[in-house]
Amino acid sequence: MKQIFAIILVWCFQNHFSEAQIFTPNGVQIPAAAVTVYNNVSPNTNAELQATQNAIQNGVYGPSCVIIANYSRQYNCHGYAWHVSTGGNQIVILSAAGGVTPYVAGANPSYTQTNYNSAKGKVRVRYSGDHSAVTTYDGMFISKWGPGPMVKHNALDVPPGYGNPSTCWTCNYAPPLTSTYLDGKLISGSFQNTTWGSHNMQIFWGLDPDTGPVFTPTAGSTIINNQSSGTVNFTFNGPSNNGGLSIAFCGAPRHSFTFFKPSGAKMQIYPNPVQDEGIVTISSNGEENIQAVNSDNQTNKMVGLSLLDGSQRILQEFLPNTEPNLTTIRLKAGLKGTYFLKATFEDGSVQTKRVLVEE
Repeated sequence: MKQIFAIILVWCFQNHFSEAQIFTPNGVQIPAAAVTVYNNVSPNTNAELQATQNAIQNGVYGPSCVIIANYSRQYNCHGYAWHVSTGGNQIVILSAAGGVTPYVAGANPSYTQTNYNSAKGKVRVRYSGDHSAVTTYDGMFISKWGPGPMVKHNALDVPPGYGNPSTCWTCNYAPPLTSTYLDGKLISGSFQNTTWGSHNMQIFWGLDPDTGPVFTPTAGSTIINNQSSGTVNFTFNGPSNNGGLSIAFCGAPRHSFTFFKPSGAKMQIYPNPVQDEGIVTISSNGEENIQAVNSDNQTNKMVGLSLLDGSQRILQEFLPNTEPNLTTIRLKAGLKGTYFLKATFEDGSVQTKRVLVEE
């Protein structure tokens, strides 16, 4: 039995990664001296690690122990609990060399201390004997036993040298969003143009957070269905011409999206109709003008303006005035009949108004 304990508890300090660049979920670098490897030498040869794994499977450390991953020298208990389980690569992290400290302390820790709750999963647990584990939603723990296997077990069904559960920690980090889809289309940025009505959003993130995401509507949006898988169905229905969603991870808002209704711009044209002599003399020395007005607000100014004939062919194009609510244009001489002014606004919306030119 003592030989089995020695195999599980041994720490291999040789072969440190001198150029290690390992970071916590919040971007704090782990000391290079705290990242190492397990060598394929005694007491960690394949035969010895297999013997340890067999002993665990045979109930030597308690009847609750179930092996969920075979032995591996790629990572240890701290590497699994603090790094691998948040989406990181498999590494051996030495607590004695300060490898766990950046995760739980300092200016930007990725975890904060909490109380143990048997019904709450994904809480990191530090043992008194330099061991780390992650809780499950059924009251069990999962931990990597040194270079040995990964085991699901009751809190106290561990080698004696691991000690007892000491402190519990919950996540305090914002996983980066890798992609977001609105109604099945990939979008970028937090400000989107969309229509009033029902919509679906899917998000994909770069790390595995402990809880969430949780979606919360802001003014103008209503949540219909909020799935923990990262999918939300919502309606964008006013009362204003914008709405939004706030996305929280680990109980804190981390990302937000604001939606704008494309049809928010309103255009007025005057005088309309335009009398004969007024329109004929505009392009030469006349004084009459046609004015296109964006009467919505300052944030949705006009960015393009075209004059179209009845076949929707462009006859003239104009540069809107830098003043967002007023643009004055002059039509060329010789026009008569029905034409259309097509305005494009900053939010991507387009509106067309008929202009009647009379004799």
